[in-house]
Amino acid sequence: MSILTTADRGRLDVRALRTFRGIAFGLSLAGVLAACSATATPAATPLSSVAGATATASATPTPAASVAPTPAATDTATPSATATPTPKPTPKPTPLPPLAIGLCTGSQLKLTLDYWIGSSGTDTYAHVHLTNVSSASCNMRGSPRSQIISGSGAILVDGGGEIKTGDPVYTLAPDGSVYDTIVWHNWCKSAPKQKLTVAVYIPFGLGRLKAKANGNAPIAYCFSASSKTTVDGQAWMP
Repeated sequence: MSILTTADRGRLDVRALRTFRGIAFGLSLAGVLAACSATATPAATPLSSVAGATATASATPTPAASVAPTPAATDTATPSATATPTPKPTPKPTPLPPLAIGLCTGSQLKLTLDYWIGSSGTDTYAHVHLTNVSSASCNMRGSPRSQIISGSGAILVDGGGEIKTGDPVYTLAPDGSVYDTIVWHNWCKSAPKQKLTVAVYIPFGLGRLKAKANGNAPIAYCFSASSKTTVDGQAWMP
């Protein structure tokens, strides 16, 4: 067995100290390197997280479906029913009385004022005649309703007219004529405008005929201011 000398022990202690320091230095250096590595190297991101993020970022949002607005309902005016006018009944013509059968109508006749007769203190007389201007024969009878008309068209007097069963009947062939005298009595007003004329009515509403004026007429004499003026036609004569 070897016996260590004091010198040998001294050398062993020096070596042991060097070895301990080397080990301590190595451990310190390893610790520093480990700390640097932890600071400098970022933690690895899990692949699943990266893929999810990529998928989220790259996904294109689907646009929302465009809904066309529904137009508001428009109230359409319903046309009102047009009332069908009720046709007015056509009035039936009033049958002519027996005395009117066959009488001439106004459209078949022409009235002519032949001349006037009169003087101061007398009545005035208008001599007239009717002519059948149609192509058919017709009858005349009775006395006419008559009018005296001023030059301005005013009716000065209107009256007379009568047809009776016993009146003679005169047949007027085409171009045939009948004659009458119209008597104007008692005019007490101011003198009317001249170019007086006369008009006659055919009975039963068959017509009115006005003659063309024929010179100035004598004015009927005023017999009584309190009495009305009158006019009368005599019976038609051939």
